[in-house]
Amino acid sequence: MATDFVRNGWYAVAWSADIGAGLIERYVLGNAVVVYRASDGAIRAMEGTCPHRSYPLALGRLDGDRIVCGYHGIVFDRDGACRAVPGDQRAPAAMNLHVYPVEERGGLIWLWPGDVELADASLIPEHWLADPAWRAVTGSKVVECHASLLIENVMDLTHETYLHASTIGQAAIAETPLKVDVGERGVRASRVMRNVPPPPMFATFGLGERIDRGQTAEYCLPGLVITHVSLKPATSDGPTFRWKALHIVTPESATRTRYLWAQVRDFALDDPSVDDFFRDSTEHIFSEDTAALEAQFRRMHSEERLRPQLSLIADEAALAARKLTRATVRQEESSSDRPLAGTRADH
Repeated sequence: MATDFVRNGWYAVAWSADIGAGLIERYVLGNAVVVYRASDGAIRAMEGTCPHRSYPLALGRLDGDRIVCGYHGIVFDRDGACRAVPGDQRAPAAMNLHVYPVEERGGLIWLWPGDVELADASLIPEHWLADPAWRAVTGSKVVECHASLLIENVMDLTHETYLHASTIGQAAIAETPLKVDVGERGVRASRVMRNVPPPPMFATFGLGERIDRGQTAEYCLPGLVITHVSLKPATSDGPTFRWKALHIVTPESATRTRYLWAQVRDFALDDPSVDDFFRDSTEHIFSEDTAALEAQFRRMHSEERLRPQLSLIADEAALAARKLTRATVRQEESSSDRPLAGTRADH
């Protein structure tokens, strides 16, 4: 079980388009979850393992809004209650499934794995995907590493200079001071690079030989990092381009992370060629990130020598995000007197 993650928070488990007419399985913080769309259009998410013999419920079938286990035909209602056990006169309450709070907005399915009574939809920090003033290009990856590595990767954007040199990297990123602010539920790190040459990807915007480039990395507990980007000509009153990269990070376990991403922009809303540009470039950039993180994670767990992690000034924002996450986990552990989410509850 994954125990070093924030439990009382919203994690995105799927895009709405991933939910078809049947059952799908996701792992969240080490627990299997079965997800489906009910007949009234509502998303339902509950414990994904049959309490009888641990058969994956996603391998069963839907009968209306009820899940029928594919192993012994045990039936569970949309509220998690066990309604029928073949051969038995009554269904025992001990067979009931835990049901997770879920929210669907902007094409994302958000799930709350912690204390049900604390689930608060207003804590979902993302709002651009549902805003008609912004256009989104989206994608998904599964990364074989701990979620913290992914979060810290996009909170320390100095790596762009080297890992993404052919697209968005430039020396000015590492050379420009970073302003870091820490709040109760997030960390914000900003820099403005003035009068710098555009990196290869940004040169395609035709802003001239010198640009002002704004870059802010914003961590929102427990699993969203937003990269706010702005570009404008350094020496003229030309247009300002803005977009946001949404890095939506959901730990499946301590070694595997679901990474849903979106690029949202407020320009060229009806131009499919700009969609293609952002989709292709993002896939390329994030594939470089994925390869680097998986290599890093393998190396961290393949050597007998326990190496201390040495940090640099550029790690300030990533370390602040790490510290905030760990403090929140400790606070949850010290204040919790309830069963962990994912355990069965009476109905």
